[in-house]
Amino acid sequence: MSDAKPAAAPSTLEAAQQRTAELFVQLCGDPDNKEIAAAADKALHQLDELLAAH
Repeated sequence: MSDAKPAAAPSTLEAAQQRTAELFVQLCGDPDNKEIAAAADKALHQLDELLAAH
């Protein structure tokens, strides 16, 4: 299990894209980590909302 902690929610599109990518890379390395999976899911939803707003 990884010691990675989810960071604060990104506020810009670029930050959201970067955060989503970072979390999915972490998830590939530790696919059973529920915290990272939940953070990746949340980041993906936030990115989707930002993209829909543009």
